[in-house]
Amino acid sequence: MAKPSDIRHDPFMDVPTSITLTERHLIPSISPYTICLNEVPVKNSPTTTIVRIIDIGDGAVHYGADFDEVAATPIEGQFFPDYNTSAYDSTWNTGTIQFSAADAGKGVEVTYLAKGTLTGVSCNMYPSWWRDRGDGSDGDFYPTGNVTISGRKNYRSVYIPAGVTVSVSGFIDIRCQGMFINAGTINASGGGGLAGQQVKIRNLYGANIGLNGNPGEPAIGGGAGGAAGSSSDSGYYGVNSSGTKIGGSRLSLDAAGVLAGCYSEEILGGGGGSSPGVYSISEGGSTETLSGAVGGNGGGMIRIVAKSHKNIGSYISTGLNGTSVTVDSAIQTGGGGGGGGVILVVCERNLSSGTASVGGGAGGSYGGSGGAGWYRVIELGVN
Repeated sequence: MAKPSDIRHDPFMDVPTSITLTERHLIPSISPYTICLNEVPVKNSPTTTIVRIIDIGDGAVHYGADFDEVAATPIEGQFFPDYNTSAYDSTWNTGTIQFSAADAGKGVEVTYLAKGTLTGVSCNMYPSWWRDRGDGSDGDFYPTGNVTISGRKNYRSVYIPAGVTVSVSGFIDIRCQGMFINAGTINASGGGGLAGQQVKIRNLYGANIGLNGNPGEPAIGGGAGGAAGSSSDSGYYGVNSSGTKIGGSRLSLDAAGVLAGCYSEEILGGGGGSSPGVYSISEGGSTETLSGAVGGNGGGMIRIVAKSHKNIGSYISTGLNGTSVTVDSAIQTGGGGGGGGVILVVCERNLSSGTASVGGGAGGSYGGSGGAGWYRVIELGVN
């Protein structure tokens, strides 16, 4: 067993110190039915560690019975803290708590005297940020109604009840120290690459002019945006610098989805759909400008790094649809659909992956659909 590090120490008295911490965890549904605290608890007799059942099915915390501490294999309603450590201080233990199979899947709240962390908790087999569950500074996140969040969040624990939708503005990067339960919906649709913008019209007397729209913003890890289209091949579609119809380009899944998506902390998302150009008709000395269709934005990013993960609701990060417009009573134009976004979960214990939607948006008339994004749950399988 690794020795303690980051010790809470009083340099004047030259003795270890401790603080009281409270954490919320889910007991795994598979053997060995253990959870691991974020710090190492003090061994006391009688014990100062309190473990109790919690139920937050309605968004509020309801407490059940306290567990009894035992020094052997536990039965229902008991917990066994592992004190088998070679640490220099016998008051340290490993921070691992074992429960009975009869208590599998239950939520628990643990209050204990914390003395610091252990060495040897990182691994060069995966990036260090996979174990970065934040500092809990944003507290517990238990929304009871629909809410919009964005950016980096540092939660102690998360419970999103059924019927509640958490909308994501752009992207969300949730770091959760304890349990993460989603029974509702987290939706980041349209938060990725922007659709291509229509260019300004050039007014030329007596000529029909079709100007190309622009490609959507590229995808990093998510699905590619669809190309815009037109029933007239003389223009009205998004192009790249070579004049090829294209939506928001996509990096390969290997390069972006696996390497960038899993091994770096880049903000990912789906590509925006391409927008057609505008159509101008000049007759008799006057010019009429007719707008083409609009592409759809790509899906955004949902990233979750948690101790334990349970998704019995849904994650959504789809690309938005392109629109359709008929110009000059004849020419149909359609924006490309946005590419699907990125959903990435990194956890030590995964109790349920649930469902996720990362499809690309549909293209408008003659427009291409956006490509699919991706959803990954990475279970470290460690305490």
